Amino acid sequence: MWHTTNPSYGWVEYGTDAGNLKVARTVENGIVAANITRHKVRIEGLQPGTKYVYRICSQRVLTYQAYSKTLGPEEKSAFFSFATLPTTPCDFTCLIFNDLHNNVALFNKLMAQVHAKDISFDFSIFNGDIFEDPVSETQVFGLIASFNQGVDAANKFAIYLRGNHEIRGPYALQLPQFFDWSPDGNTYFAFNYGDTRFVFLDNGEDKVDEHEVYAGLVDFDGFRNQQTDWLKKEVAGEEFNNAFRKILVHHIPIYGNGGNEGYVPCLNLWNPIFSTTSFDVDITGHLHNFRFLTKGSTSNPSNPYPLAIGGGPSEANGRVMVLIKKGEALTVKSLDVNGNVTVHPIYRENPTLESVTLTGGELIPAFDPQQTEYQIIVTSQISTLSLTGYPAGDGTATVKGNITNKLCTMGEKVVLTVVADDGTEKPYTFTLTMSTSAESLEMFSQNIKLYSNPTGTGSILHAELDKHYDDITVKFLNETGAVVQTNRLQGRHLEIPLALPQGMYIVVFNAGEKQIAQKFAVQ
Repeated sequence: MWHTTNPSYGWVEYGTDAGNLKVARTVENGIVAANITRHKVRIEGLQPGTKYVYRICSQRVLTYQAYSKTLGPEEKSAFFSFATLPTTPCDFTCLIFNDLHNNVALFNKLMAQVHAKDISFDFSIFNGDIFEDPVSETQVFGLIASFNQGVDAANKFAIYLRGNHEIRGPYALQLPQFFDWSPDGNTYFAFNYGDTRFVFLDNGEDKVDEHEVYAGLVDFDGFRNQQTDWLKKEVAGEEFNNAFRKILVHHIPIYGNGGNEGYVPCLNLWNPIFSTTSFDVDITGHLHNFRFLTKGSTSNPSNPYPLAIGGGPSEANGRVMVLIKKGEALTVKSLDVNGNVTVHPIYRENPTLESVTLTGGELIPAFDPQQTEYQIIVTSQISTLSLTGYPAGDGTATVKGNITNKLCTMGEKVVLTVVADDGTEKPYTFTLTMSTSAESLEMFSQNIKLYSNPTGTGSILHAELDKHYDDITVKFLNETGAVVQTNRLQGRHLEIPLALPQGMYIVVFNAGEKQIAQKFAVQ
């Protein structure tokens, strides 16, 4: 859909390759749509999960007479792109705005925070009361242009849902001409994004049809009854029931104190359906105060599934919600104009390491995020190791247990634990193991004796080896792995004068191809 300043003839050139384009235009009952300013072209026969490039083309209609029509030169936009919805399971990130009430400045500040947080999104939803009591085409056109530009609607699809304020105002009846909710023209509809089913409903007004402000010119009772029949068929349908995740979106909450003056018209109609239907989250607005209610929360025990209610039209209460599906995880985030983020997990994905960096040994087997038990192969009885884990996900998970230049001994276990933002933990265990390859060093007998251990500062450390050695190098390492004392000795019974301060040490004995290490303390 696009708009031209002057009455024109418009068409779309599109394809998977800019060098091989097809043409689509609108024909209504045999007449090509022309001499109009508001253009809409529906393209059929597209492949799912496919990226297309496109450009819009127009020719101004100079004359449009019964037997004479004159067109101006062709004008073509730059190329844009869109991706059709995938049919296979996939992840997505969606921005959700509500209750902007014409406040473009607020919208721009929220989008600035989206960019500041480097949030990459796939599409956006404007969930009602975006336009406050529309009064004219000029007003609506300017608002849509601002909002669409902000969410890059030329390349990422944007959905506008009606709220109660879109229904009011002198231009309310003409407002739907700017949108294309569904092929049948209804303002309620559903579609699949991969393995997720989105269901959009239209609550209508928030007052009874007989209210004096309507002067008898509305019939939302009939509209809701018609919509209820459609909803029953939708939740009984194959596409809905085969979906892995199910997202409900509408403007006025029917749970969570959503009514005006106690009037909640959709509660009696839709609660029997919702209470027996497995929606994963209900996305709403209208109340101008962000809140997230868990299923059956104490403050809202009637809610059959989690409820996310968006913010309002001022900087104090304005919010953009970010709906994220990643694998089995489903999360709602709330972002305000100051960059404050609250995270509300609905389904949690097990925290996972994405990769590890190891120095000082060899990891066996090669790292796989799904495997949690590993060996670190070293070529001596002691190794100074550094091991760092990096969590998968959006950056909210952390890793505890990382080590840097740590002195480790055979059989010691290093555990890296991934901690999700909700506190869920997943440990990965790395056990130090001596290499059994031909190049590995021959070991002393394990009956080496050190005494006294612990010993005092300025004392003598006594060591008894398994036999006499002519050339022995003895190194003392502190807890950071630095060598702090070295001695050259011979014999079986060794006396080693110490010049070490209090602390924990490792003493390493090397004799030819033989090596062993033990820990000891100086007190």
